[in-house]
Amino acid sequence: MAAPFVFSNLPVELVRDILEHAAHSDRATARNLTLVSSAVKHWTDPILYDTVVLSTARSLRAFVAAIANKPSEFVRTHVRNLGIFTLGPVQSIDRVLKACAGVQSLACGFSLPSYMQAQGTEALQSLKQPREQHLLGAACRDGWDASLVGPTVTHLRLHLTSFDSSRPDSPFAFSSAPGQESGWSRLKALPSLTHLAVVYRPSGSTPPTAIVPHLSRLLPSQHKTNANGEDCLPSLQLVLIQVVGAAKDASFAGETVQALNAAAESAGGLALRIVAELAPLSAARQWEESVRGGQGVWENAEAVVRKRLAHSK
Repeated sequence: MAAPFVFSNLPVELVRDILEHAAHSDRATARNLTLVSSAVKHWTDPILYDTVVLSTARSLRAFVAAIANKPSEFVRTHVRNLGIFTLGPVQSIDRVLKACAGVQSLACGFSLPSYMQAQGTEALQSLKQPREQHLLGAACRDGWDASLVGPTVTHLRLHLTSFDSSRPDSPFAFSSAPGQESGWSRLKALPSLTHLAVVYRPSGSTPPTAIVPHLSRLLPSQHKTNANGEDCLPSLQLVLIQVVGAAKDASFAGETVQALNAAAESAGGLALRIVAELAPLSAARQWEESVRGGQGVWENAEAVVRKRLAHSK
């Protein structure tokens, strides 16, 4: 005699709620549930595809194969968070980006210059309405271009290769390659930005706090210019500095964070919107945890800015 189905006497809507909750709670459970029946697969497949993390060439190829068997509309509408942390194949990365045109949060850990040289900017520019983009590790190690950031992006995090306060017109270098454009004009090409994070490793040649007045120049006053009357990022509300420090210089990184926050508070005005914190051990993991419902990348810094502004009144 066959055992009765445990949910047989429950309303279908309640069964669906239970199974979707189980799928949200554990990805392995979600994958197993897709094998139960076509109805359950229909419920849980969107949950599996909501956040996609591709960390190896093998996972990239497997995902390309998987979406080849899905309706294009399903992939376009259900993949909301996409992290690509493998260097290639570049052609496969391009196929994924074109298929996942509805993505809202995109984290890139592959070389953007190499990708752009091989595939151009069509896939990234055709993303419908990306809100958040993270250029991590190899993504901007050899430079980046604003055309690789979606025009609707409001939250951007990138690695700052170097900072040189002796070059007031172009202190930020987003590339270690000779002849590369520094970064001011690239940032100003992104007028939708409200949140900017830079992953920053201080050097012994430049005082860490020297970065604060230069970052203040990006922040707008009520007239959409900075304190010097220069054009800036008209919507920018927060600049987050994530200070990198290895285990051997962890105390220096901690002291740098304190010094940066003290300098921002001392400067007052627009600088109150500049917040420093220690960089996470893995920016990619921090991104993944945030899009899966954990603490957001920006939450702590936003709370600091609110507190500062309240005290300044």
